[in-house]
Amino acid sequence: MAIPGMSSWAALVERAHLRAGETVLVNGATGASGRLAIQIAKHLGAKRVIATARQTSSFQDLARLGADVVIALVTDRDALEDAFRSEFQSRVDIVLDYLWGMSAETLLVAAAKAGPDGVPIRYLQIGSMSGANIDLPSAVLRSSALQLMGSGMGSIPFPALLKAIQGVLTAASSANFEIATQSMPLADVAKAWAATDTDARIVLRP
Repeated sequence: MAIPGMSSWAALVERAHLRAGETVLVNGATGASGRLAIQIAKHLGAKRVIATARQTSSFQDLARLGADVVIALVTDRDALEDAFRSEFQSRVDIVLDYLWGMSAETLLVAAAKAGPDGVPIRYLQIGSMSGANIDLPSAVLRSSALQLMGSGMGSIPFPALLKAIQGVLTAASSANFEIATQSMPLADVAKAWAATDTDARIVLRP
């Protein structure tokens, strides 16, 4: 869990400077990184965590890991924006975005429309599973207090990334962090390397 856990730990600690009691939205919570992000946000003091997911079958599991709200990433952009706006009206302090693409566009627009005037929302771009580029209207930045930033190698010094990994591994046992794994024999390494139909981390055994 070192690398997927580091992605949210470093973003929350080094870039967003999470404060106890804040609300964190994890966009793309069904993968190993996103599932750990829910758990890590709660461990670091988030009062409320909102998760997004495409598969409704994963909603119950995300709630078990600590998500207070799970939003379905539907293809209807208006419906998705409505769902996001409702959460931003209640309060969202930090967004951890593992997807980019259409959901990020919709999130940013919803944040600009529904976030309180002058209240910063720290938007951390971490991954791009849904696309490398977005269409960002200039008015989104002019009409809001959004703080749009990246998190990863280059935006965070390497020693700080190592410190984040140390933080994850030190907390893992006492916080009972969970990561989905799938065990496969080492003889099936070619099959494991090509696997694309699982969100679990594959563990090869002798």
